[in-house]
Amino acid sequence: MSLNPPSLLLERNAEQFTGKVLFANPEDAFPQELKGQAEVFAWCQSYTVYEQLLRVGLSESNVQFSAQWDSTIASDFDHVIIYQPKAKELLDYLLAATLPVLKKGGQVWLVGDNKSGVKSSSKRMVSPLEHVGKFDGAKHCLLFNGQKADEAKPFVFEDWVTSWNVDVAGQAFTLCSIPGVFGHGKLDRGTVILLEQMQSHRFMADVANARLLDFGCGDGIISMWLHKHTGAKLHALDDSALALAATELTFAANQAVGAVTLVASNGLNEVKGRFNYVITNPPFHTGVSTDYSVPEKFFINVKQHLTLNGEVFVVANDFLRYSPLMDAALSKSVQLERKNGFAVYHARQKRN
Repeated sequence: MSLNPPSLLLERNAEQFTGKVLFANPEDAFPQELKGQAEVFAWCQSYTVYEQLLRVGLSESNVQFSAQWDSTIASDFDHVIIYQPKAKELLDYLLAATLPVLKKGGQVWLVGDNKSGVKSSSKRMVSPLEHVGKFDGAKHCLLFNGQKADEAKPFVFEDWVTSWNVDVAGQAFTLCSIPGVFGHGKLDRGTVILLEQMQSHRFMADVANARLLDFGCGDGIISMWLHKHTGAKLHALDDSALALAATELTFAANQAVGAVTLVASNGLNEVKGRFNYVITNPPFHTGVSTDYSVPEKFFINVKQHLTLNGEVFVVANDFLRYSPLMDAALSKSVQLERKNGFAVYHARQKRN
């Protein structure tokens, strides 16, 4: 089993984790390794990791892919193990959600790569946690822990939802977001530039009946804009349970619940059928490193999900080399815009 460095650090301290253990934001299949010595549960924000844990044999009843932990499944944990997320606000969210289900005297563990900011994040482990400090360090990672000394404030999901009104590319609507979702609480500049280009695009005449896919939907801004602009129903896909929840909230806030179909998927694995339009602001990071594997895999596989003359619109940081990837998989791409550090690309299904 291949483990990332934070999990390798946890592995060398595995004897600490006994009793009932909850992993929050796990990054690989390490929770399965504790099955012999502990009752293990995993709360996954990533559908990729969720699938991985099921494949290696962690019971489906012990693994949740969700925006919040269902405490009716299990609570009163001896240990909560949190993998340092990229967004510091998400750490606050994970702590708030898991501390109420940790027993008094139980321990919270925070592990992460040195470059992830885990050292400064440990300062967020505050009351009702006590005796917070570094427990171990190796593999360029750090492990911190703290003990729950008192009852925690009950977790109220709605308190963590941010809502605001936007007016972008000719459409006005409400956006909802949750910590950890891309663009949380603000308008992403690249997405705005993409939507401005979409506004000037000549859609087919019967676009209201076209099939559209938003790949990497985040808070649902692209999906909601497309629905408002075209009247079409959308498929909104993301690997993140938090993103899917935010998109669902966004459509609900705009009285358009029936206009979106949510798809939890690792890449395009769970996508069925073909689409006239696929629109995306794809992720290009794994942790803190630039990673072309997600967009490269996307461009290779998306042609299997495009109709004849189906179109792809992509926005990306302009330093990313997307044109060669698109040209190899689809028809020759066209750069529609380059502005403020972003580029918008367009390509069609390649004719055989």
